[in-house]
Amino acid sequence: MLIDRYGRPLRAPTKDELTTEQAAPTLGSVRQIASGHPAEGLEPLRLAAILHSAETGDATAYLELAEQMEEKDLHYAAVLGVRKRAVRSLELKVEPGAEDDTAAQEAADMVRDALSGPAVRTSLIGILDAVGKGFSVSEILWNTEGRRWTVEGIERVDPRWFEFDPVNGRHIRLRGAAGGEELRPWKYVVHFAEAKSGLPIRGGLARLAAWGFMFKHFTIRDWAIFTEAYGHPLRIGKYDPALASAQDKATLLRAVRSMGTDMAAIIPNNMLVDIITTAVSGTQELYERTARYWDEQISKGVLGQVATTDAIAGGHAVGKIHEEVRGDIRDADADDLAATLMRDVATPVTRLNFPEGTAVPVIRFEPPERVDPEQLLRLMEVAGPAGLRIAHADIYRAFALREPSAEEEVLAFTPAPPVVIGQTDKPGALPAPGKPLALPAPGKRQLAAVEADHGHEDAITAAIDDLIASGGMQRNMEGLLSELVEGIRAATTFEQALDVISAFEAQAPDADLTELLARALFGARMAGELGADLG
Repeated sequence: MLIDRYGRPLRAPTKDELTTEQAAPTLGSVRQIASGHPAEGLEPLRLAAILHSAETGDATAYLELAEQMEEKDLHYAAVLGVRKRAVRSLELKVEPGAEDDTAAQEAADMVRDALSGPAVRTSLIGILDAVGKGFSVSEILWNTEGRRWTVEGIERVDPRWFEFDPVNGRHIRLRGAAGGEELRPWKYVVHFAEAKSGLPIRGGLARLAAWGFMFKHFTIRDWAIFTEAYGHPLRIGKYDPALASAQDKATLLRAVRSMGTDMAAIIPNNMLVDIITTAVSGTQELYERTARYWDEQISKGVLGQVATTDAIAGGHAVGKIHEEVRGDIRDADADDLAATLMRDVATPVTRLNFPEGTAVPVIRFEPPERVDPEQLLRLMEVAGPAGLRIAHADIYRAFALREPSAEEEVLAFTPAPPVVIGQTDKPGALPAPGKPLALPAPGKRQLAAVEADHGHEDAITAAIDDLIASGGMQRNMEGLLSELVEGIRAATTFEQALDVISAFEAQAPDADLTELLARALFGARMAGELGADLG
C-alpha cells in the first residue's frame, strides 16, 4: 500500500491531476502575487504579534517579513545565501536501491538525469528557501510526451499560498477560497528545514534572526540620524513672550532650522539665537559596535560561527575550525535535502515508470575530494623509498593541472636516480622488519654546468665521491633513514605517515653528518672560487 509523506494511505493520482497546475495565482483570490511589507515601522509589540499569529495559523505576515529581511539586511541575506548555496558545491549521487535489479538501475538513471538537468539543478535554491522560512513547497512539472513520465522542471511556489493544519500544525494544505485543499500526490516537493525542534513554522532561521534584525535596524536608524547631525552645534532661539507674535516665532524657528545646513539666517533684532557646541566622545563608535554585535549574532545563528564572515582574533587556526563547523551544517542540510528528493522526486519517478516493488533510488550529496598540495609534496618525497605508488592523475588533480597531450611542449624535469632501500626480490619494496638497511652507493652525477668535452670531474663531484668512498655519508644516512622508513612501515593511515614525516623534518641532523656536509660544501665552494682541480 502506498502512503504519503504523513503516513496516510495514498491514492494513485490521475494523469490530468499530474499535468495540470494546482497552485496557480489568481487575481482577487487568496493566492495573489501582491505582498505586504510588515518590516516597515517594525517595533517589538508588532513583531511579537506577527510571530504569535504565525504559530496559531496565519503565517502570511511572518513569511512576508522573512522575505523583507533578505531584502533589507545585507548581512542576513549574505550569510543565508551562503548557507543555501553551500549544498550546490556538493556532488549529487544517485545510486540504485537494489544492485542486482535492472529496473532499479534504470530508475536510478532516470532520477539522476532529472536532477542533473539545469532546470532542476537551479531549483534547489528554491527548495532550500525552507532554511530561512522553515518550509518550502515546489511544484513538479511532468512531461508525458514520451512513453515515460519525466521531470521537466521543479517550480518554487510562494509559501504564502499554503497553510498548516490547525489541529497538528504539520500537514500542509493549499489555500483556496473554500478553505485548505489537500496537495495532489506526486505533484509537490515539500521540504522542511527545522533549525530547532517543534512546529515547522517555528523552525526557520528568519524567526531566530527576526529580533536581531529589528534591534540592528533601530541602531542603524539612530546612527543615520546621528550622522546627519554630527558636528552641527545645537541652536536655541529665544524670544520675548510679551513682544513676539506667532509670526515672529515662526520666523525664529525657520532661522534656527536653516542654520543647520547653510549656517546663515536673518532674524529680527529683538530676537536672540544661542549656538551651543557639545563635546562628542565615543558616541559614533557605539552605533558601529552595536550593529556589528547583531551581525555576529546573526552569523552564529545562520552559519554556526563568525570567522568565515567577520574578522576576529585568532587568525587562520580559528578560521579553519569555524570552517569545519560550517561544513557540518552544510552536510546536515544536504542530508535533509537528499531525504526530501528521495521521497518527493525519486519515489514518484519510480512508481510512475516501473513495476510495483521496484526499489527507489538512493540520493546523497558528497563533498568533492580535496588534497592538500603541500602534504602531497611531502608524501612524494618519501613515496619511492617507502614503496608507495602515487598515480599521475592524482597529482595533476591536486595541483589543478591538466595532463598534457603527447604533441604539446612541456617543461622537462630531470629526476634524481631512484634509491632502492634493502635487498629484496621486488624493486622498491621495503626490507623485512629488523633487517639492516643497505644503501647502494649512487653513481657519479655531473653538474649541468660541466661541458660535455671535459675529461675530468668538477670539484663538487669529486667532493661527493670522497664522501662516498670514505663511507661516512653512508653510515650517517643509514641511521637517519632507517628510523624514517620503520616509522612509515608501522603507520596504518595516511595521516600517521604524515606525522612520521613531520617528526623527521623537525629532528636535528646527526652532528657527524652535519660536519661532513659542511666540509663538502666548504671544499666545493673554495674549489670553485680558486679554480682548484680536485679531480
